Amino acid sequence: MPNLIGNTVVLHPKTGEPVLLAGGGPLPDWATDLVGAHLLDGPKGSSPSASPTPAPGESREQKRARLLAQLAELGDDDGADGGGSGKGTDGPPPKGGAGSGAAAWREYAARNGVEVAEDASREDVVAALDEAGVPTE
Repeated sequence: MPNLIGNTVVLHPKTGEPVLLAGGGPLPDWATDLVGAHLLDGPKGSSPSASPTPAPGESREQKRARLLAQLAELGDDDGADGGGSGKGTDGPPPKGGAGSGAAAWREYAARNGVEVAEDASREDVVAALDEAGVPTE
């Protein structure tokens, strides 16, 4: 099993929740196809010297912020609405697959003025949204 040579964030395929995979640790089996070879030191990966570097003029912090923003966009619209209907940030997150985790639903509730607990489950958030009359489909 390869080890990670750098930190990365991936969406768990079953829950849709972002998961931090820390450098120096083993790569979980479920994440094998989600992590690029440049982050691995085992058979699938390359040497540690191939660690990604920021683009010229971009600091590591800027790169991290850019990548996190891209990850947030993926959570907002995974294309499950039929492709480009504009649903993204206005419509509800999907109820299954990537972007369907409790965090995405809590953000959707906050955007629509529905208060839910920080640790509310996806089901609890959907129920609160339904009760408030906010679309969940």
